[in-house]
Amino acid sequence: MVIAIAGALAVAAGAAFQERAVVAAPRTGGQLRLLGSLLRSKGWCLGTFMTGSGVLAHMVALGHAPLIIVQPIGMSGLLFAVMLSAFFRRQRLTTAQVFGSLAVTAALIGLLATIPDHASSPVLTGAESVLLPLGCAAAMLLAVVAARFTGPLTAAWVLALAGGVAYGGTSALARVIGSSAVRDLSAVLHPLTVVGLVIGLSGAVIVQNSYRTGHFALAYSVLLISDPLAATVMGVAFFDERLPTGLLDGTVALAAAVLGAVGVVTLARSSGPPKQRSAEAAPRGAAVEAAPAGPGVEEPRGERPAAHPRTRGAAPRGPVRRPANPAVE
Repeated sequence: MVIAIAGALAVAAGAAFQERAVVAAPRTGGQLRLLGSLLRSKGWCLGTFMTGSGVLAHMVALGHAPLIIVQPIGMSGLLFAVMLSAFFRRQRLTTAQVFGSLAVTAALIGLLATIPDHASSPVLTGAESVLLPLGCAAAMLLAVVAARFTGPLTAAWVLALAGGVAYGGTSALARVIGSSAVRDLSAVLHPLTVVGLVIGLSGAVIVQNSYRTGHFALAYSVLLISDPLAATVMGVAFFDERLPTGLLDGTVALAAAVLGAVGVVTLARSSGPPKQRSAEAAPRGAAVEAAPAGPGVEEPRGERPAAHPRTRGAAPRGPVRRPANPAVE
């Protein structure tokens, strides 16, 4: 569990470094140009190294503890990642972001802690070894297609959801391989290892695009929710792990689910892409248009006829001449 917590913190810090580099990357040119720009970024490379170290620690923990215990620990880095993202953007962490992060974290702890432990070594049949990866691939493909026809906010959580399914599937396969590798290290040389790497790397690419939308807090919170939940569903479906039973556990699980939904909505409303500076966003001439002539500043001659002394302040009669330069207006 200590190794899993250290891995969760490393993944959270790596995600914050990656988000900073991805948002600054060029938005045109396709995935190859994006990848080339990221490979030249020291921050993205550092974030990738930290993320890889955290994933490795997570895999080691999966080899020694049940999936249903190790997987929820990943959400412990949510608040840390949101704080780092705000620090890199030079923004203060808002009260809503703190509440949303704590709510999501508490919800995942309450939801997944009520699921009974299942300590037996997991085993996949031949059919299950094909069905699990195909199910993950289908869910990921559906989410990527749906994200292409939505706005940045929806794309952020849809792509993060696909990444969570990919990470959950990778962890489920790692649990099978890791539990066998504890007894025999040669068990790592299994076809499922390659399948798990392909699913995990595909999920990582999808997650990078979810960060690229600018809604990092939302994307990362959805990722941390969907990852352990997807792993839990796979554990129940393929490893015969049990769902919460009893009135107390069921009530706690339901309350945790509601609290998690509130936390996600709060993060969605409080997070967003950095605002552009007004000077950069304003068109040329807008400052001249908005700034009225102050005391001691003469208006250009010929633009507005002077008011009659007896009717000063009243609207002038006749048509008003427009300036030749619309920017001055």
